[in-house]
Amino acid sequence: MPPSTPAPGPAEAPSAVVRRVRTAMTELTVPFDSRISPDGHRVAVSVLGPFGTDVLIAPADGPALPLPTAPPGPATGSRHTPRWLPDSRTLLLVTEPAGPGLPLLTAWDTLTGVRRELAAVPGAVEDLYVSDDGAEVLLLTADDGAERDGMNLGLPVRLGPAPAPASYRPDTGWRRLLHGLLPPAGAPTGGAPSAAPGRPVVLRDRGPVGLTVWNAAWRGGPTVVATVSEDPLPAGYYHARLVRIDLTDGRAVTLHEPRGQLAAPALSRDGHRAAVAEGISIVAGRPLLVSLTEKTVTPVPGAEDVTWIQFHPRDTDRLLTAGRSGTGTRVADVRADGASRSGPAHGPAVLHEEQAVLSGAGAQPALSLSADGLTAATVREAPGVPPQAVVAPTTGPQAWNWRPVTAPDRVAAHQDGGHEDLARVRTRQTTWTAPDGTPVHGLVLDAPGTPAPVRPAAGTDTDPVAGTGPGSAAEVPGPDRPADARATPAAGAGTAGPARPLAVLLHGGPSWQWSAGYAPADVLGLAPALAAAGWLVLLPNPRGSSGYGLDHARAVVGACGDGDLDDVLSGVAHLTRRGEALPGRAAVLGHSYGGFLAALAAARTDAFRAAVVVSAPTDWLSFAHTSVIGGGYERTYAIGDARTPEGRAALTDRSPVFADGGSRTPVLVLHGEHDRVTPPGQAHELYRALSGRATAPVELHVYPDEGHEFTGPSHLLDAAARAEDWLARYVAPQAAPRDRTAHHPRPQGQDAGPGTGVATGTGPKGAP
Repeated sequence: MPPSTPAPGPAEAPSAVVRRVRTAMTELTVPFDSRISPDGHRVAVSVLGPFGTDVLIAPADGPALPLPTAPPGPATGSRHTPRWLPDSRTLLLVTEPAGPGLPLLTAWDTLTGVRRELAAVPGAVEDLYVSDDGAEVLLLTADDGAERDGMNLGLPVRLGPAPAPASYRPDTGWRRLLHGLLPPAGAPTGGAPSAAPGRPVVLRDRGPVGLTVWNAAWRGGPTVVATVSEDPLPAGYYHARLVRIDLTDGRAVTLHEPRGQLAAPALSRDGHRAAVAEGISIVAGRPLLVSLTEKTVTPVPGAEDVTWIQFHPRDTDRLLTAGRSGTGTRVADVRADGASRSGPAHGPAVLHEEQAVLSGAGAQPALSLSADGLTAATVREAPGVPPQAVVAPTTGPQAWNWRPVTAPDRVAAHQDGGHEDLARVRTRQTTWTAPDGTPVHGLVLDAPGTPAPVRPAAGTDTDPVAGTGPGSAAEVPGPDRPADARATPAAGAGTAGPARPLAVLLHGGPSWQWSAGYAPADVLGLAPALAAAGWLVLLPNPRGSSGYGLDHARAVVGACGDGDLDDVLSGVAHLTRRGEALPGRAAVLGHSYGGFLAALAAARTDAFRAAVVVSAPTDWLSFAHTSVIGGGYERTYAIGDARTPEGRAALTDRSPVFADGGSRTPVLVLHGEHDRVTPPGQAHELYRALSGRATAPVELHVYPDEGHEFTGPSHLLDAAARAEDWLARYVAPQAAPRDRTAHHPRPQGQDAGPGTGVATGTGPKGAP
């Protein structure tokens, strides 16, 4: 903790800190993708802020540029997906109109600043590819109304106002490949045949017919390597296969039928070989080498959790990869020679590894390389370090020594407002062992010197559990929570002071992970906010998570809610034994699959004093029929198959709405009204199941216009405030009676009783 950073005063409510930190996070302007020019001299940085998205050009060897703080202009909407042409001067990008209209493919002369429209795109652009010679362009687009997965908010593509009525028909909502010829450099903008006036590029659908395309690799010419499925819904991604597409006729030839899911395809410069990562769900997996001439597929031994692959620019017998390594990032070099001829490829050589996040547009580890491969660009963030676009040489004495090309967000850099609170947060790695001997890893966040949260002393005017009026709850002692229990704070080895109440936050996926970043954003971004407010925060990566090998990620297949829940519960026990977590004062919060685990923990056990369930699947049987990933996701994880009686029984057996064993956990349910990945019916089912038992408090709040992730700042702040209030009400220990002659409260942790009760459903502290 920086010695110049003061801790908050003892009278400041934790709710105020949570609100301040979450407000700062919603106002943060950050780079999220970095593309270096072919000559290695400049970087196109995609920036996200409260104004939307924009693209900034930064010199690779100059001073770090400040990030924009305003939208591009009143006549221009967001700009995104920049791609350099070989001249290292011209940038292709997508421009969203400020009003109604289609996205535009735009060329930007970055030396003169002149921009010109090349084509109107009849779909949402999900990726953009430029041929090696700069003469052709290929766009991966999603049709209006196409459904999107949870990584894309679980909201359908809308190129205009939502239709009324909304209509659903099979074989609609495709993802297509649109091909066009780019005008020669310096050519006038007069229209080509069939092009709109002033827009010289004609985009044509090049197939494949009857297949939707999820991701692709292309370097020009007729050959594309892509992952495709017959089902255009995101459920089809879970059954996608690798194909070779001929753009001249749209014909697709299958190259590989995976065991899991595929991502990050790459194509060699000569077009003879491809590479792809095979993993599970949100893919971080093992790379495969594919010979397009011999039609062979060879695993790359020793490489794990790869999320980005590229054939080396100077040596087609080498692959460069980036991926997850625990809570950090690894860059590796893989020998590919001989893989398609006489034997397996050699194992990877680690080029760079650190406890930081190096990411691209997909929020996964990724790099951008200059044409000679000597310079790399990415976006880097680490605990205490806001995201910055960075560059580094890949060889020599300064190899992988990252240098910023953008300055941090100005407010974050000056540690103003909530960023001052964030500066107090410490991030540590931790490891423990599950009951079956499985090693489990995660992160612990805390703020040494910050008072731990407590409820006001019993009998005070602000005591939320005193009396029976609005905003109160009556203490209900139970056999596992005696009314006269008093937890004594204890300092354990490696701790910075007295034990604290614990908040356990569970990420989605489950094949995602908690990474060592500036302000982890999953689960409403509550992790750093709660830590800054005095909570001990555990971010576990239980089995099912990425970063620890594909076997670890696949360990939940057929066992969702079993070993992974054991991993979480044993993490609580681990921190309690160490004296860091206050005994009997733990809460669990989760988003998506993490919300499923949180709901299951509340339904099966009494291990937690409160649970917060966000955008979670709670009834796998109805999920299979209503989610846009239903029919794919639950079969991938072998939860059950709704097509068979046995499968339907298995889906029901794994569902929190039908689980029992626990009875004392207050549950707060938060959901987006328009979520298509975990439809709001999932939240209503859980609420009805729990409220029907009438054994513990339960509340449901559904937010309008929100999808699988909450994006509206007011909704994020409201949801965070409600979650903090829920934890303060049911988990935080009660302060000892205040000595009215003293200026400060007595030492915390003197618990006057358990925190369960019957809530009246009043609004949260600090809610708008």
